[in-house]
Amino acid sequence: MIIKKLVFSSFRNLIRTEIDPGERFNVFHGNNGQGKTNILEAIYVLGTMKSFRHAKNKDLIRWHEPFSLLKGIIEKDGVNREVTLLIEKEGKKARVDRKSLERLSDFFGCLNVVVFSPEELAMVKGTPELRRRYLDRAVFAADPGYLTLHHDYTRILKNRNALLKSGIREGLDIWSDKLVETGTHLVAMRFAWLQGMKELLQEFHDYITGSGNQVDLVYRCIPGMTATELESYEEQFRQALVRLANEELRRGTTQAGPHRDDLELLLNGRSIKQFASQGEQRSFVLALKMAEIHYLHRLHGNPPVLLLDDMTSELDADRNRNLLRFLEEKKMQVFITTTTPDNLNRGNRDNYRMFSVTDGKIIH
Repeated sequence: MIIKKLVFSSFRNLIRTEIDPGERFNVFHGNNGQGKTNILEAIYVLGTMKSFRHAKNKDLIRWHEPFSLLKGIIEKDGVNREVTLLIEKEGKKARVDRKSLERLSDFFGCLNVVVFSPEELAMVKGTPELRRRYLDRAVFAADPGYLTLHHDYTRILKNRNALLKSGIREGLDIWSDKLVETGTHLVAMRFAWLQGMKELLQEFHDYITGSGNQVDLVYRCIPGMTATELESYEEQFRQALVRLANEELRRGTTQAGPHRDDLELLLNGRSIKQFASQGEQRSFVLALKMAEIHYLHRLHGNPPVLLLDDMTSELDADRNRNLLRFLEEKKMQVFITTTTPDNLNRGNRDNYRMFSVTDGKIIH
């Protein structure tokens, strides 16, 4: 999968720009605050309709402009497709090959994209919410149908919370049943992704470190729920809602479910959040991202487009070199932002196309 052409118009601080990316590494360099990350965000939004920075539509539109327009020519399996996304404050409108879409499923999959940002490193020591965000993005990249299910779960959760806040018990059981049913399907998709990733994670961790350390991903529920196998999740979820009924009414919010679950990252059976060094944490996350890329390549038959946001400042020279060597071997298209392009440890420089970014202007 290759992006052949990109057009940005009134996206954040980016002026109207049309660029022809290279098929391998595209490096956007410049000082902080010039718009480099906005470029990656625009590509991510074009592929997923969502911002990896969790921005609202109005935040994606250039100041004083009525809308933003993103367009890409995407080559997949030898076929070119034109993908267009109009972003307005009220919503987004997508077109593929200049035709309006009846179903969002016709849009997703045109551009498979993965982002590797400093947030992935921050999630190790951060809150469960950061790890859930990563997990949701990763599962969606593997199966676009996950987004619809996640939206359904969020809608049901909001309705149930509204009843809890009002203190009304009537009708609560109906929303609880819907929450358990939809939430269990959501967790099933998370479990499927985890099962596909675990062996790959170990393989790439060995590739990076050669240490022989054992790494693992474990799905954790809230205290009081011990489900580690999918078969027991639905019943334990249901029981937790009964057990926490009074607490939920007191707090006015749902206390159990996939919106509160966590992804634990383990090194030799112990939490890397508590017991691993900073170097071990970075090796783990780097192996996790490599595994995700390989998993998507195997699943879709071609590698995704990778967005690498300022990672040269987050990874040391050895890990940076390992990552770029892996990406060279994958023969995938990569978009990189950096303030210091000389730190990239580039191999074949013919594979790199350089762009300068200053105040929203992109110059090749």
